[in-house]
Amino acid sequence: MRYITSLILVVLLGLSANLLAQSKMDSLLLEGNYVEALTIANQCIQEDSTNLKCLEAAGISAFRLGNFLIAKQSFLTALTFQKDNQKILKLLANVYELEENIPKSVKYYNKLLKLDSTNSIFFRKLGQLYMKADMYHDAFPYFAEAYKINANDFFTVKGMVELLTSNKQYTLADSILTEALLIDSTNIQFVLMSARSKYIQKEYQSTVDRIESIRGKIDLSNYYNKMVGFSYLQIDSLDKAIWHLSKSLVDEPRPEHANYYLGIAYDKKNEKELALEYYAQAIDAGTSQDLDLYHHSMAKIHKERNELKQAVHHYTEATKNSDDPLLFFLLAQVCDEYYKDKNIAIRYYKKYENSNHENTAYKQFAKERRLYLKEIAHQMKK
Repeated sequence: MRYITSLILVVLLGLSANLLAQSKMDSLLLEGNYVEALTIANQCIQEDSTNLKCLEAAGISAFRLGNFLIAKQSFLTALTFQKDNQKILKLLANVYELEENIPKSVKYYNKLLKLDSTNSIFFRKLGQLYMKADMYHDAFPYFAEAYKINANDFFTVKGMVELLTSNKQYTLADSILTEALLIDSTNIQFVLMSARSKYIQKEYQSTVDRIESIRGKIDLSNYYNKMVGFSYLQIDSLDKAIWHLSKSLVDEPRPEHANYYLGIAYDKKNEKELALEYYAQAIDAGTSQDLDLYHHSMAKIHKERNELKQAVHHYTEATKNSDDPLLFFLLAQVCDEYYKDKNIAIRYYKKYENSNHENTAYKQFAKERRLYLKEIAHQMKK
């Protein structure tokens, strides 16, 4: 009898110590003292490797400390004892999501979805994961279901709009944003998304209107300054275009297109020196397939100013970066004016004649001019 009493006392003392340890762990987790919480959790696991509370605490502490390996091991061990524990499944899915191990994260969010098919976050998470993997077709049904359950979720609205916009379903994307703004008109991100949608649709006045509605509420990023600057350029509000495009160049690692748009703005204002300066900067920064546009723009200004040598140079560079046959015609014309030796102009007129350009008037002029120059050259040899 005395032995049994002693045994019961030992068990009760052990349980009491375990409960005290768990209480201490909970306090440490609340305080954010994850190092000590992990130490106590590991001691608890050594004493009882099946203790879910301690395995969970070890996993959370390790996760907060950035030790994903220990976190995964703790959560996976916990699931061997209770495979449908939603809290553990969510934590594990989150770890894999942060590791960008998309297949594993999808696996555990699907498990959660089977346990609770009414949870919009699980649907949204799966949509985001498929979207991150560029599997847009697979992502959409999950976002659509998440939206059906909870249309107020910012991340669901964002995902839906991005998917619809990428699929050119602008009307539906705009209707979702309109609903979202009716629910929360103070959400600046919704306004920016709406502006971007209108910009993609080339509705430049609507783009400007949306950006203007949040003026003073946010410092626009370089991307949005460039977007609204280009929009102002399209509606011929040149000074505002220049202001925003200039702002977009501050610490901008890819200034190519903003420089080109500034060149166009100054060109339209008839400030040709500044236009040439920005076109040249676009060329210097150029990494895209638009180099021909920048050279073409510079060539036109030089031709207008009768600076034929520079015009020849830039038209020549434009032909190197473009398949547009019209450039051969324009190059032929400036070569015709600039060079005494007309063979260069004759060569480019011929290239244009043999091209697939459909301007019959230009084709006729090129042919007649080429034949005339050949006749003049022939007579000069006599």
